[in-house]
Amino acid sequence: MNENNSAKPYDLTAIYQLCDDNKPFMAKLLVVFKEATTTDLAALKAAAAHGDWTEVGGLAHKMKSAIAHFGVTSLKETLLHLEHPGNSDPEYLRSLVNEVDSILQNVFAHLAQEFPEVFS
Repeated sequence: MNENNSAKPYDLTAIYQLCDDNKPFMAKLLVVFKEATTTDLAALKAAAAHGDWTEVGGLAHKMKSAIAHFGVTSLKETLLHLEHPGNSDPEYLRSLVNEVDSILQNVFAHLAQEFPEVFS
């Protein structure tokens, strides 16, 4: 199950270490990650659509931990910018939300491909 992560939009090294080859626990972590992140992403997009940048910042902060544990390093800076928007231009902030959405959709697709037994 632990393959070369170089072409994937995540690095599950920390998750594999945490699970210590406990496949049911790994499956549970994957499902919880996807469900929680999907919920947070929907809320992030809704808050951005309403221009509620305080809520966007709070959701970005909430998402950072799970994203870090699952090694989605490409989102680290984007979430930091949303959490602490130095640039208050709504179009720029919406583009960051779209970037989060796009990257997470790619992560979910790769997880489903790598773990079809979990996401079937």
